[in-house]
Amino acid sequence: MSFIKTIMGRRQFLAAGVASTCALTCRKIAGLHANAVAAAEQVARANQAGAAGTVKVAGSSCPHLLAPLAIRDKVLKNRIMYTVAGHFTFQGPENYPSDAYRNHYSNIAKNVAIVTVMTMFGKYPKTYHARKENPEMWGWEHLSNNKWEDIPATWNYVERMLEDIHCEGSLAVFGANTGDVGDAVVTGDVTSEDGKGGMVSYGSKPNSTGLPNGRGAGVDAVGAKPLSTIQEIVDDAKDKQSLGYDVYMLVDTDPEAARAVRNATNMLLIAPYSARGLGASKGASVKPTSDEIEKAVETARKLEGAADIFLMRSDGAAGGSWETSKYEEGTGYYLAEAIKKAGVKIVVCLGGGLHNPAKNDEYIAKGIVDMVAMTRPIIADHDLAEKAASGRADEVIPCVQCSNCHSESMTSGLHISRCSVNPAWEMTAYKLRSIEAPLKKKKVAVIGGGPAGMKAAIIAAERGHKVTLYEKEAALGGQQQHTDYSSWVWTYKNYKDYLVHMTKKAGVEVMLNTKADPAAIRAAGYDTVLVAVGSELVKSKLSGAEAGNVFDLQTCYSRKKDLGQNVVVVGAGKLGVEAALSIALDGHKVTVLSPNGEMYNPADIGAHNVSEQTKLYKSLPNFKYFLNTTVTGITGGKVTYKDKDGATQSIQADSIVLWNGLKPRAEEAASFMACAPEVRVLGDCNGQNGRIISATRNAFIVASRV
Repeated sequence: MSFIKTIMGRRQFLAAGVASTCALTCRKIAGLHANAVAAAEQVARANQAGAAGTVKVAGSSCPHLLAPLAIRDKVLKNRIMYTVAGHFTFQGPENYPSDAYRNHYSNIAKNVAIVTVMTMFGKYPKTYHARKENPEMWGWEHLSNNKWEDIPATWNYVERMLEDIHCEGSLAVFGANTGDVGDAVVTGDVTSEDGKGGMVSYGSKPNSTGLPNGRGAGVDAVGAKPLSTIQEIVDDAKDKQSLGYDVYMLVDTDPEAARAVRNATNMLLIAPYSARGLGASKGASVKPTSDEIEKAVETARKLEGAADIFLMRSDGAAGGSWETSKYEEGTGYYLAEAIKKAGVKIVVCLGGGLHNPAKNDEYIAKGIVDMVAMTRPIIADHDLAEKAASGRADEVIPCVQCSNCHSESMTSGLHISRCSVNPAWEMTAYKLRSIEAPLKKKKVAVIGGGPAGMKAAIIAAERGHKVTLYEKEAALGGQQQHTDYSSWVWTYKNYKDYLVHMTKKAGVEVMLNTKADPAAIRAAGYDTVLVAVGSELVKSKLSGAEAGNVFDLQTCYSRKKDLGQNVVVVGAGKLGVEAALSIALDGHKVTVLSPNGEMYNPADIGAHNVSEQTKLYKSLPNFKYFLNTTVTGITGGKVTYKDKDGATQSIQADSIVLWNGLKPRAEEAASFMACAPEVRVLGDCNGQNGRIISATRNAFIVASRV
């Protein structure tokens, strides 16, 4: 069921006089917990009879992924875990989980069996720093632009959040950044400071990241006193259990500590293991060495009978990354496979890039893993499990891995968490409450088949309107059509293809190769016209820009077979760097001339993506760049420019790509303003150039008003 239909259905349900079904639902779930041991035994017997240790769920697109799993006296409703994810901007000055924070975890719990709760509420009393005065202080304390007030900790808000999780039949684990900690001390014979390939231990290192003592609320999960003794770990676990947490993340994976916690509590125990950066060389698809495999198997074996779940984090493990440019098996996949083949009696859960429900189902069916960790995919689609369970996996919104959910900027620009493809996520409650069911069915025209136009058409159709979409090109996609020609932007191609599929599935009438004429639209008698004609490239005024070996940001994709070996890209920024990387990854030698002092504004791409993209282009031997340049002209194959010191330089190139930005088709959009009683302009032609996130959210809200 779509989000729009969910809202409409809920309102109609409440209007009929039904107050609440929460009590009934919670009683049913309480009954499940009351009989947990018996249920666990039933599922365990069924698991033994099922293929590869699972029981298929009838009618499901992902029968193994959604199968229950018995662990000791508990029954997991499916094989999905939501791992730690710090969303830096859910919180204002509150010293307790805000409404947005609690709502987020409630939505997550609908989809997963285990929810890792990150208590990003800040320390008490709170500290404050002005962002403009300390631009580098983007970390855990930077959760608001307002001065922190001394608000007493409110425990019952945490307990309400946990109850929201439990009512969904899910288990909660107190979260810290385990399994992937940059400065953690490690145990065993692994001595690297980043913990690669070793067990994470919070020892006595002064600056080690520690799981906090205390009651979880009003305590930051980073920088607190490390847990250095088994007794401290046991006391912490008992404290979390008293709060209502069901699962404990072992920050020290010493089997002795695990057994001590197991004897002292009734919690399930997770042992984290980092599989990042393993293999003979960099790259998510590189197989780990035999020594690395042996070490992982031995570590898991030592935890038999002590820990319940062996959680591995891997680069692009069985999932997607920008380095692989597709879904493929990563280091963690091979480690998990080896652990299962060795017959180690522990539940193996793999995380890190596992975004494809169908692939995850396949890995569980093959017996490679028992569980998977899916985090960002659940943010991208709050109905992922429901869609998969009802045979509608094709409707699952694909995550584009933009990392905007981790804050779009941490130093400048928008310091908010949003999802590029799920506009309802983290949208304020008052905004969502303003979406009303339509009073009548309308005849709606959508002008333009880019991401904003398609999203608007889908939403309007889901609201029951008769929708016709006009697209002047031979295919839908708009500016995103370039994704058909580049493996580098494969996640955005997935999203573009998803929108095309859902536009047709929603019953929208699509008119391709049809340039909408205002007079014809007016004559057709539409009730509403949604104008999403997008933006266009700004043409370069450089001398020589019309030469045959000069390409713009669209033709460098669609005509990439015509590009020569040596390519100069004039202009950087988010889209310019993406084009340059696409060309370089195709094997060309690329030089980027950026007019700015940076390759792109972090506010346009997100702090996490800046790190990933920078790491990638700096690792490519065929990629060079110069900052603070001013291009003065093109003569033949020579690009002349002034460098950062004002000296004149030149580069010889076989092909030149010019990128000057986008401008909204405002005049074209305005021509439709008198075509219907209701005309709305949305997307790029509204001035929100080149950003999927802005276009999608704008289209969602505008179409929800129709």
